Amino acid sequence: MLRDISEIGLACLSIHEVPEMTLVGLDFALPGATERHAVKGAVVRCEPTTDDKGKRVYDLAVYFTDVPPVTKAALRNYVAKGKKV
Repeated sequence: MLRDISEIGLACLSIHEVPEMTLVGLDFALPGATERHAVKGAVVRCEPTTDDKGKRVYDLAVYFTDVPPVTKAALRNYVAKGKKV
């Protein structure tokens, strides 16, 4: 479950433990859009926690290492909409 996304990475909850520095591929669509994006990244944090039902999950952070230009622009636009002036 996605918790936060930025131009350089994301934070999410996972039912799977993923060792730090594992390279991952992620496919996603931004809210309100139908276009799918594919990025590559490295896990930079994986800490055990519990979800709202008390089930064990993992708090993951992924730093993007390969972001296509169209995805970079889409992320920049999406993040800019959420910033308060």
